[in-house]
Amino acid sequence: AMLATLLAELTEGVLVCNLDGQILLYNRSARRLLDGSPKGAAQPFVGLGRSIFGVIDRNAIVHALEQVHYLHQRHSPEERTMMTSFITAAANGRLLRTRLAPITGTDGKLRGYILTLQDVSEGIERSLRRDALLQTLTERQRASLGAIRAAIEAMASFPDMAPVQRRRFQQVILEEAQTLSEQVDEMMRAHASDLRAQWMLEEIAASDLLWAVQRRLSDRLGIEVDPGAVDDALRLKVDNYTLVQGISHLAYTLVQEFGVRTLTLSLVSVENFAAIDIEWPCSSIDREQWQRWKESISVADRRDGAITLREVAERHGGEVWFQMRPSGERAYFRLLLPRAAEPAPAAAPSSSPFQASAVESRPEYYDFDLFHQPGQHPELDQRPLRSLVYTVLDVETTGLTPGLDEIVSIGALRIVNGRLLRQEIFEQLVDPRRPIPAAATAIHGITDAMVKGQPTIDVVLPRLHQFVEDTVLVGHNLAFDLRMFKEKEAESGVCFVNPVLDTLLLSAVIHPEEERHGLEDIARRMGVQVLGRHTALGDAILTGEIFLRMIPLLEKQGIHTLQQAREAAEQTYFARLQY
Repeated sequence: AMLATLLAELTEGVLVCNLDGQILLYNRSARRLLDGSPKGAAQPFVGLGRSIFGVIDRNAIVHALEQVHYLHQRHSPEERTMMTSFITAAANGRLLRTRLAPITGTDGKLRGYILTLQDVSEGIERSLRRDALLQTLTERQRASLGAIRAAIEAMASFPDMAPVQRRRFQQVILEEAQTLSEQVDEMMRAHASDLRAQWMLEEIAASDLLWAVQRRLSDRLGIEVDPGAVDDALRLKVDNYTLVQGISHLAYTLVQEFGVRTLTLSLVSVENFAAIDIEWPCSSIDREQWQRWKESISVADRRDGAITLREVAERHGGEVWFQMRPSGERAYFRLLLPRAAEPAPAAAPSSSPFQASAVESRPEYYDFDLFHQPGQHPELDQRPLRSLVYTVLDVETTGLTPGLDEIVSIGALRIVNGRLLRQEIFEQLVDPRRPIPAAATAIHGITDAMVKGQPTIDVVLPRLHQFVEDTVLVGHNLAFDLRMFKEKEAESGVCFVNPVLDTLLLSAVIHPEEERHGLEDIARRMGVQVLGRHTALGDAILTGEIFLRMIPLLEKQGIHTLQQAREAAEQTYFARLQY
């Protein structure tokens, strides 16, 4: 539990996989980085028991594993660097810097691997834009520099040229120099955000930043710092080290120039910005002197060697200036910086159970028993029921006639190692492109207004197809659902060929003497509370809970494998129903 909690807090994506590529553990960051897809494409899914190769290129991972194996064989344990890195495009289009570290058993054999993910899409795009900037700047300045050089060479070659001619050449030099200056200014304005983005900015609370400044001024300069107004809820995104350095150098200059021993520090919100005010007693200050300070105060930067106070502000996307208080007895420097983006508010519980879900919560995302799973193979029939990965699904429709009626909602969720994973769900309303009969709405509650603007079945079924990939399908009276899917094969371009287990048929196997095998009837016999009926996801959850209680009852009858369960179901009366 502690491991899961720690992983949940990491900003990097983390996944643990076995050698078959099955995901055994993942954190929320990994799901955020890997889920989603370009518009119109089938959506990749991250989940326990799913294949990592559905979201990250298989060849890239295989190559990384081969490299790790090579290093393992070539170097002694003390020399081994048991990690390799690569850049790859995820299925959703993001460029990810991926680090792969092997997991070995006590016998030294490879058992699986850990992947850490970092989104570098924006950084690479910035790099490409900077390359384009350099190329454009070079091409545009070549002509101006050529004209300036030609004018200078002409004046040098003919020192006795007529004054009128000389003035013409001088005018050419002046105009071309102005053009160069304008081009540089234009490029700097257009690409200022890219230049700022090279800095590694971290989010920090206002109170923490002021504490760091106060401690440095007190310890290094012996300056007494009086806390001014501080907005404790305020957060900034800054290069903490460089910003503290800049303020410290400014304070040092005040000590040297004015003998200042006491400063007041404030950090408050000013519209969409955070204002850091450094204030001290002062009767007057020359503004030209302030301009010199702004350009000459040098800050040791971890990358650029040294930068000015003005550059510190600009690279944070802010400004710095000097101002006197109206009383004329105190002066202050204000460093204006953008505030950190407000965190997205937590989603309020939906009033409708049909809203498409993207469930994010603290991890229920780990199950290391999967290390010992044999994986998804053609010999599924011989696998024990308890070892299989299932997708439980249900659909709601406009009626009960496949070929005439349409799907209006699909709900599905996963079962891994005997656990119903409520975080790994598929829930989607579907636009049937026809009115929903009142009789159908009376059952499932879905109206025409609710499906307006929702994706159509040709978009939804490919997403569902990917969600159920490499799993056994479970449902109640699932033959009806699959017949509805089959009617849309040509339209959607996907065919569902997964192995199937139907709780309707299995109920008849377990309780052959019972006449009623409806979902609620089975739930009552199994001691499962009935909630959320007649919503696709609600019925899928109920079906999943029932199915998990069926497995030990099937085992008591000698039914342990998928093949045995299917063969037993085929012998029941209900298996003869046709749709």
